[in-house]
Amino acid sequence: MPRFVADLDDEMLRHLVETLTESGQAICLYDAEDRLRYANTTYHDMFLGDYEGPFTFPEIIRHAHENGLGVRIDDGDVEAFIARTLARRRSVPRKSFQTDLVNGRWFWMDHTILPNGWLLTVGADITALKHDERSLRQAHDAALLASRTDVLTGLPNRRYILEILDERLTGGKQDGTKLCVALIDIDWFKAINDSYGHEVGDAVLRHFSAVCRERLRPDTYLGRTGGEEFLLLMPSVNLEAAAQTVEHLRADFPSARIEECTVELAFTFSAGITEALPQDSRSSILQRADRALYAAKTDGRSCTRVR
Repeated sequence: MPRFVADLDDEMLRHLVETLTESGQAICLYDAEDRLRYANTTYHDMFLGDYEGPFTFPEIIRHAHENGLGVRIDDGDVEAFIARTLARRRSVPRKSFQTDLVNGRWFWMDHTILPNGWLLTVGADITALKHDERSLRQAHDAALLASRTDVLTGLPNRRYILEILDERLTGGKQDGTKLCVALIDIDWFKAINDSYGHEVGDAVLRHFSAVCRERLRPDTYLGRTGGEEFLLLMPSVNLEAAAQTVEHLRADFPSARIEECTVELAFTFSAGITEALPQDSRSSILQRADRALYAAKTDGRSCTRVR
């Protein structure tokens, strides 16, 4: 049943709020001094509970906060929340906004200042819509992650690691931040596939990726560009530091324990490193790194060369 805090002076307003109450929405009326004059059952349950007054807006908010009712206040500072709300509560004749309650429900609130200065609030429960929105957002995030991830290794795929490279090149031109890149290629990978099969080759790629994730710093980016080739981006370092990073990765690289065969496979990798120049594009920097990688292969593999 609707809850009246005080008799309404205007019979037309009484009929209005009683009609809105039947819709299942949360309805309340505050007078010009911000005293609650009417609250239907939904609004009463949201904010009042067994509260017996005084029925000013600040006191109602304080009561709700102390008793686990009302809106969620992120920082827990109810007085700051009241001050912020009062400052904008009657700033415009009408406004709409969404708010979430401490019980997890969401409401879309419409505030309307009536000609006599009273404030009419009508709230519609949008909890189901928010849940749908959250599900859609999670599905979108999952789809975006999948589109950027190499299925086999879990690393950024070719498209995404090249997007990061483009962003870093642009950022470096704007603020002068250094960037080194390394092309890394697992040595004699075709022989692994030919000798043991592609499932074992895939296991080697997964092993290599997992070890790299453990050893590389969080501010580096490693992506698989295809086959047994990987692209490593190292922001804010010079060539010497970049070479040290790759050699740290190479040192005592553990053999891969492959379930598909009875042996541990030891393997090496070659790397070509270069540093971004002010005029570099994606194409030019990758060409230099590729030439450095080719030099490492020519010089016997299992080594790093710099261009």
